[in-house]
Amino acid sequence: MERLYRRSERRGSEWKQVSAPPGHFLTIFGIVIALFSFSSYKDYKAHLHTTLINFHLFLFLLPLLFIFFIVSYSTTASSLNFHSFRPSHQPPFFHH
Repeated sequence: MERLYRRSERRGSEWKQVSAPPGHFLTIFGIVIALFSFSSYKDYKAHLHTTLINFHLFLFLLPLLFIFFIVSYSTTASSLNFHSFRPSHQPPFFHH
């Protein structure tokens, strides 16, 4: 049991001797992260620009679609026979 305790104690002291990574490694890591983020930002801006153009096109076509809907609804509404959907006139149950 005492041997297991000494081994774990030795491992703990080994972890305490680990130093920080060298400055050159941290600099290269920072440059790589900055380049990845810049590339991602450029893709984000391109996607945002495409989405904005599509939204403006939708807003431009929305009144035309609305006019088309109103015209098609008005022409089909006049050709439909809505009188067949009305209930027939029936005499009331109670006469006064």
